Parts: sequence; structure tokens; C-alpha cells
Amino acid sequence: MTPCLARRHLSRTLTFAVPLALVVVLSGCSSKPVASSTSTTRESTTTTATTTTTSPAAGVTPITVAGGAVAAGSVTCTNVTGTITFTPPLSNTPTGPETTRISLTATGCTTAGSGGTQVTSGTATATIQSSTNGCVSLLSSKPVAVAVAWSPSSIHASVASFGGYAIVTDAAQHTGFALPNAKGSVSVAGSFAGSDNGAKSTASTDSNLTSVQLLTTCGTAAGLPELAVASGAVTFS
Repeated sequence: MTPCLARRHLSRTLTFAVPLALVVVLSGCSSKPVASSTSTTRESTTTTATTTTTSPAAGVTPITVAGGAVAAGSVTCTNVTGTITFTPPLSNTPTGPETTRISLTATGCTTAGSGGTQVTSGTATATIQSSTNGCVSLLSSKPVAVAVAWSPSSIHASVASFGGYAIVTDAAQHTGFALPNAKGSVSVAGSFAGSDNGAKSTASTDSNLTSVQLLTTCGTAAGLPELAVASGAVTFS
């Protein structure tokens, strides 16, 4: 919901606009690697213990991440799984404000132009605040900031800021999210921001529910407390 995201499903038909339903627009953060103390020009990692703080859009909580050396180049992970949790549960009869928490794991990662830095996996988190827990609010695209901690931990974390998302469906009609949406912006702070602050970065996820199943669950007394992310991909570059 979300957010290294090379979109395997970007060719899918968009059905409505939102993020993975995942990730926050963050700008004003420098994504360029710190200059190395050597005289080489190789795009590699920098020094240690760097901290990155995002400048959020309205309604978005700032994210601060720390880590090791900032990695240059790009990273792509082809397997994204996890959960999107809704508190209170999404419902066809909304009761008040809603908080969406996204927790994802990315594996199958490869890097390029990083001076030998190789990622084995990543853990992504994001939080989205909404004025209502109505199920239809999921259709309203929102900015999302996704913080990604990389493995090994010697690689500085990344923060991907997406201006919006689009809801998409896969071949089996499972509901998913594409980031950014068609007119949305994206920037990356920290590692893997490429040469343009991550402007070409993308992310995608597919849930385990079709749109019919999702809306039906929203109509139950318990509502929809959680959406499982069954697959996805991400690229930061």
C-alpha cells in the first residue's frame, strides 16, 4: 500500500488511483552519495553512520533513517511480500479516521553501478493517515513515504517518496497497487538514488484478494483489518 520497485506488472490495466496503497512524498533530501576520501571517481559507498530525514508532504509523518555507507547506483528486488494493516478495519460503514501500516519484505535483489555493493534483501515500512476508514477511501490516491532497511546493514537505508499510487489488477483479478501513479512524482533519499534523486523508481504489489472479495469483506461486521501482499517488485534508481 508501497516501497527498489521494478514493475513487472506496469502493463496491467489501471482500475483506480492509489499507492501500493503504500509510500510518502518526500523531497528536499539529498540522495547523492557523500564524496569518498580517496581520489577515485568510482560510484561506490561513502562513509559510515549517515542519517537521512525526509521533508514530508501535508499529512505525512517525517521519516528518519540511519545506517552505514550510502550506496550509489540502483537496486531491483523481484519478490515483495508482506501485509497492509488497517486500524480500524476498512468498512462500508465508516466510523472515523484510519491508519494504514505497511510492512514488506523484498528479496531476489540485484544491484548495478554500486561499486560492488550487493543487497540480499530489504525490509520496507510505511504509514498512511486517512480521514475515514471507509472502504472507498482506498481509491483516493495519497502520498506515501516508504523507508527501506537493507541487508547487509552496512548499506545505508533508503526513503522512497511517492506522490500517489494507482490501483491495478493482475491476470487473476487480484487487487494491487502501483507506485507512482500515472502523474505522480517519486524521489529517493539515501542509498540507490541514482543520478536523478530516484526519479525513475517504481514499486508494485499484488494482494491476495480480488476487488469483489475486498469489497465483500468490507461489508461484513468485522470489516477488512488486513490485506496480504502476495507478490510484487521494486526498483530504486
